[in-house]
Amino acid sequence: MPEFYKREEEFNIVTVQAEDLGKRGKTNALACSRGSDEQFIEKWGRRHFEERYLANGISSIWNFKGKILPCRVYLRHCVLAVQKQGKSTLDDFLDNTYLFDRKTTIRKYLGENPEIMKEEPPSSLATRYNG
Repeated sequence: MPEFYKREEEFNIVTVQAEDLGKRGKTNALACSRGSDEQFIEKWGRRHFEERYLANGISSIWNFKGKILPCRVYLRHCVLAVQKQGKSTLDDFLDNTYLFDRKTTIRKYLGENPEIMKEEPPSSLATRYNG
């Protein structure tokens, strides 16, 4: 799974116990957890941090203080994927996932920006980001 680890390079990938609701019970699963700039540099090197982030005006991966919103096409992808898990899972995702302000739910954000769910991903991501 090297591509997964590379794609999620700023996160710590941890093994967690997940519950497969109504199915097999508990199982081990991978989850992306918050990392730190220091952990990133330790894992990938200072040069990679400088080229990938500092060179693009991003001084910190994890200590950003401004307004940050989800990538629209990726948020759409997440909602489409969660919809496949059923209404209770979708409702949980929409009502218990928050924006940067830790107040605005994804449900509220999508209610204010309904066009997000109508936007198609770019052709280079069409097969990957269609839920």
